[in-house]
Amino acid sequence: MRRLLLATFFAVALAGAARATDPCNPCTLPGGIYHVSVPPDWDGQSKLKLFLYLHGWRQHGTDATGDPNIAGTANHLGYLLIAPDGAEGQTGTGWGHVGSPEKVRDDLTFLLDVVKDVERRWPIDLDTVVAGGFSQGASMVWDLACYRARYFTAFIPFSGGFWEPMPPACTSGPVALRHTHGLHDHMVPLVGRAILDGKYKQADILEGLTRWRAEDRCAAEPDKVAEEGDLTCSRWTQCDAVGEVALCLHDGDHAMIAPWLDASLKWALTARSVPALAP
Repeated sequence: MRRLLLATFFAVALAGAARATDPCNPCTLPGGIYHVSVPPDWDGQSKLKLFLYLHGWRQHGTDATGDPNIAGTANHLGYLLIAPDGAEGQTGTGWGHVGSPEKVRDDLTFLLDVVKDVERRWPIDLDTVVAGGFSQGASMVWDLACYRARYFTAFIPFSGGFWEPMPPACTSGPVALRHTHGLHDHMVPLVGRAILDGKYKQADILEGLTRWRAEDRCAAEPDKVAEEGDLTCSRWTQCDAVGEVALCLHDGDHAMIAPWLDASLKWALTARSVPALAP
């Protein structure tokens, strides 16, 4: 009888562990799919930090999960990397942020569905739920920060921001947002640009950052400015609301490299202390 009870106990425990992690790759939802990269040294039980990464225009989630500069960097820091595919639209795979030509699906809803599904399948630490992205994926991250901030603890966009019409205000709550951009970015210039025969316009990045400072009730000037390798980072940390705004500039073009991602993911570990809400 004792052996039978022990066998039953271990069977239930293993079944519970399987339900907790319930892995899939890719994972399919009604609105689309997402790809996964799990830290190779994960023990299968400990809570994982979550990094939702949104790819650039005409890319796919596998471009992130298959890239050691992205997946390797995130996994090394203990993040579960989740990389959804943008919807296939008239100009290629992209994201349906405000001002985008792609309106194939409601991406704010889809991305929260992704986070909800991830939190069902893996044990996620709600103290670290980070959204990041590159280029148009970064523009979608800005929209998440503007309209769904409380479901994440920090945002780390690279080389992409709001498109016109720029929101007059963001009302989803204070944010911890660190934006990285090239001074000579020709694809998404800091001052913005019109695209597709002027039908659409990328907004001014620095003007967009005033929205985040307003949301966090920060002063106009940063209280900290420091060199971080080849980045010059200005930080607004003494704000009235819980949150922090940071702008890191480099003397380059449209790019995201592993050291910048590493620095942003490390910043996200301490920039905000309020846990994320589960979708």
